[in-house]
Amino acid sequence: MNTYVVTTAPPSPDADPHLGRLAGPFLGADVLTRHLRQRGHHVRYVGYCDEYSPRVASRAAETGVTPHALARVVGDRTGDTLALGAMRPDWFTRPLTDAAHAHWVRRFFLALWEAGALEVRELPVFRCAPCDRYLHEAEVRGGCRHCAAPVDGASCGSCGLPQGPGALADPRCADCGTEPGTVLRSRIAFPLERYRERLVAHHDGTRDEAGRRGRTHAFLDRLLAAGLPVVPVSTVADHGVPVPLPEWEGHVLDTGFSGIWGLVAATERLAEAYGEKDGALPLWSDPATRIVSFTGVDQLFAHVALWPALLLAEGTLGLPARVVVGEDVRPRDAESGAAWNGDFLRRTNADALRFHLCLTAAEQTGKDFSPADPSPADFSLGEYADTVATVLAGGLETWTDTVLDLLAQDFHRAVPAALPAGPMTAERRELTRRTADALGVDAHAPARAAEALAAAVERALIDVHRLRVLRDAGQEGEYATGLAAHVELLAAFTIAAAPLMPGWSAFLAGELGLAVDRETRLPLWADEDERLVPAGTVLPEAVPVYFHEQG
Repeated sequence: MNTYVVTTAPPSPDADPHLGRLAGPFLGADVLTRHLRQRGHHVRYVGYCDEYSPRVASRAAETGVTPHALARVVGDRTGDTLALGAMRPDWFTRPLTDAAHAHWVRRFFLALWEAGALEVRELPVFRCAPCDRYLHEAEVRGGCRHCAAPVDGASCGSCGLPQGPGALADPRCADCGTEPGTVLRSRIAFPLERYRERLVAHHDGTRDEAGRRGRTHAFLDRLLAAGLPVVPVSTVADHGVPVPLPEWEGHVLDTGFSGIWGLVAATERLAEAYGEKDGALPLWSDPATRIVSFTGVDQLFAHVALWPALLLAEGTLGLPARVVVGEDVRPRDAESGAAWNGDFLRRTNADALRFHLCLTAAEQTGKDFSPADPSPADFSLGEYADTVATVLAGGLETWTDTVLDLLAQDFHRAVPAALPAGPMTAERRELTRRTADALGVDAHAPARAAEALAAAVERALIDVHRLRVLRDAGQEGEYATGLAAHVELLAAFTIAAAPLMPGWSAFLAGELGLAVDRETRLPLWADEDERLVPAGTVLPEAVPVYFHEQG
């Protein structure tokens, strides 16, 4: 049994926390967590809400509420949305209401400060004269200096690259639209260039089992070519963790710096909830712990460069063994966009939606990010309905009903004693192998797992026709072994699909009498040669409809 810490990028409180924005990092992290637990590994799955971002203060001012109130509302909505999609992390810290977050941020800041890893630099800052204020992140808008996509003062949501202090194409004050000037201000900063060689060495060691470079490597190449920036750590604001140094009163620690320590804080809280007295440090500092980070494009810079470099500078905590990039799921048309913001999530089946999002997700390949090459991670209400109608309701449930019906008609609902044989025995082995390979840490491509499951349903429906032919021809022996093989394949499908469709899997596992882990509520894997449903097991004549075609 191995130990894993799975983390997710924080959702930004200035954005609507609909499932399209959350699905990229959170669904992938949830699927991996369930897969690892099903394989018997020890997993801690954590995230946190980015409540200290200047974006919170900016949006709070627009809405006339306090940052604390806004962050609470958005945090609650995020949690509710993740619950509807069955994707909520084990622990989700919210720094404005969780003292552990600020404690860990201050602790690691002081450690880095005392070790000389941080410097005081005079850095350019945007300043709007009419508004008489300095502009940070969401307070300034313009074009990305790397790809020209619309962006605020943080990292670009299209190419992922950071803008740098006071660097933005055609900057405008978000409030009044005036072009701001730049002034030099003393700020505590982290010189990222110092860690170039160590970052490259670390990411070279995170290639997959075949030695292939992934999307994070392609991004790192672009970042290195653009130049590693000096990253501001402090800024003047009244919203955030105060810099714990007397001479820096009025400065708060930047959210980009604070994020990685927020994940440590979330792990600490989760350890406390499980009654583990040692807390987060043993997990994060143990070389045997594999840390897997999930992020969106706009958080790539932090996950691939800034946070690993901060961990390298800190020196005691482990670095991510893998960074998985999940892009926002964008509605393809107006109807699909309306679905995200309506009551669609409350009406639809969470397992069906999870399966469809995995099936249509962008693969984690080495392709680069480019605004000219739009992400295929989009959502079409029509395609979703088609997945439900053809793969799930009209495919998986039709196959299930047929197998149970044949058992009821010809074997008094009992699984035949004949040993499973025929094409579906090989299908069971292949499905197990393909889904396990696709969902592992090194590959982690839920789309490939969903494709394997969909293909198994299609081939099973074709083979059911062969069974009927055997039955009508009086070939009872081959018919019995073939039907027994279908029962085994259906059971293996139920187990293999659990990380993608946990609710449906638990439902059908109960109907088939499969062993289910009491803690994870996931059906248990068995040896390849072991029958999942023993001969003579009496199965129901039919099962209730689980999936419904939704519009």
